[in-house]
Amino acid sequence: MSYENKLMQMKKMLKKAPAEKPRETAFKKPAPPFYAPAWEAVGLERIDNQFGTVFRRRVRYSPETAHGSHRLGELKDAAAVWADSDGVHPFAEGDERKLLFFDTETTGLKGTGSLIFMAGLLAADDAGFTLDQYVLAGPAHEAAFLYETGLWKGGRTVVTYNGKSFDWPQLKTRWTMNREHLPELEDPFQIDLLQGTRRVWKGGLESFSLKSIEEEVLGFHREDDVPGFLAPIIYTDAVKSGSPELLLGIIRHNEWDLLSLVTLFVHLTGLLMKENEEPTPLPHTNIGKWFGDLKAYGKSREVLEEVTDLFFDETDEAYYHLGFLLKKEGRFGDAENAFEQALGGGLDDIKSLKALEEIAKLNEHRLGNLVKAEINCLRAVGLLKGMDSMKPARKARWQAAFDKRLARVRAKRERK
Repeated sequence: MSYENKLMQMKKMLKKAPAEKPRETAFKKPAPPFYAPAWEAVGLERIDNQFGTVFRRRVRYSPETAHGSHRLGELKDAAAVWADSDGVHPFAEGDERKLLFFDTETTGLKGTGSLIFMAGLLAADDAGFTLDQYVLAGPAHEAAFLYETGLWKGGRTVVTYNGKSFDWPQLKTRWTMNREHLPELEDPFQIDLLQGTRRVWKGGLESFSLKSIEEEVLGFHREDDVPGFLAPIIYTDAVKSGSPELLLGIIRHNEWDLLSLVTLFVHLTGLLMKENEEPTPLPHTNIGKWFGDLKAYGKSREVLEEVTDLFFDETDEAYYHLGFLLKKEGRFGDAENAFEQALGGGLDDIKSLKALEEIAKLNEHRLGNLVKAEINCLRAVGLLKGMDSMKPARKARWQAAFDKRLARVRAKRERK
């Protein structure tokens, strides 16, 4: 028998080892922490579920509760305004009962070792508003903490401040770490008020921290607030020592965050839907541009035209964006006029060049005025020469574009 055949015979005699079954890891429920009585004594309700212990603080508010310059009850009218809208805006949610205001406190900014130790949820209900703040009893009780928030139930519109970039990704990370025991966490529809705040007050505010927005926009000023960077230290100490006194400051900090989310949603809705006004044109101009970016062109033009009608100064940006909308609608003469109005002195260099380029294009292709097209090319070239801060490569591209347009316009004039 050949060597190869012998090997084949021996192979047949080998029995395959049975596949090893995956181990089923049974969840071992941790014992309640030793400090549970002390935490309960300061008003934290102890909840024991199948995964361990979690602490909760529950507060109820009437619709008349004021926070800064707004009442919480104004949320109902704000949601109703969106119910009558076309739904194109990312803030559009017509049912106040679906809005769930959500904010977390964590032991770190990122990484799998960073825990969420507090989750605040604020929502409207029959009696007004209910705030539930869940506090992690300790790392061993994380599954109990996450489960008790009820965020796995879904069906809500989650409203946050920087939640799309931080709070929700952090929650998903922690949920993944406990996925063997918890129900699946679905991605809800989210409204991130930080994104909206930046869109509305871009160029007008130095800081977009929630505390700054409270003071600059919402008329709310915190007293004796615990700085956010101290939160991880305070929580770690509360778990180690069992003393909850300093932790109460973090709970209050989180409560203020959530109340501010409600009033900020109300305030932004009023601005976006023209229920209230800012004293300067910039926020309204930014809103008009935002609607334009959402392809709600009619709404965008309406807002921008109001800016140019109501304000006398600082309307250059409004005229600039209005020019593009009017051009899109085929109102070429009005578009040219808007771009000319935009060149009143407030535009930055790039937008000034683009406005001149648009005027030249309109006159060359739509209005049939080649002389004006040539003049505006020359205006742009003269402006470009004085832009010493522009990078040479970019400056060269602009120069080449205007030289090409200028040559074409002159050739057309000669043929006439």
